[in-house]
Amino acid sequence: MNRRTKRIEIRLTEDEAAFIKEKSSSYSSVGHYIRSAIAEYSDINVKQKLQLLSDLGEFYRKFQNELSWAGGNLNQSVKRANELSVAGLLSGTYISEVLMPAISDVQKTLDTMKRELLIVTKKATKL
Repeated sequence: MNRRTKRIEIRLTEDEAAFIKEKSSSYSSVGHYIRSAIAEYSDINVKQKLQLLSDLGEFYRKFQNELSWAGGNLNQSVKRANELSVAGLLSGTYISEVLMPAISDVQKTLDTMKRELLIVTKKATKL
């Protein structure tokens, strides 16, 4: 049996000690919590995976609103084009000045998303 006989002493503030005690409450002991934390966070792959999760979260937050906005604008433009077409009033001007810019905005957003997702994917495949 391999007994734990070695000790490491560290100095902590009251706040640091309370924080560690609070965080270790779901572990059998503070020592167990610290050994687990060291094992988990000293593994370089874990650090990279945590960074990747952070990057993915940032990616989705960044584009969620932008994609929603672009999709809404495109939907409104196409709906209006359909209404004009049914009424026989769809002009080339509406297509060139309203519909095509809306389509172009969505395409630019999608292209940017693809580029940034490729960057994140390349990071993920290096793990």
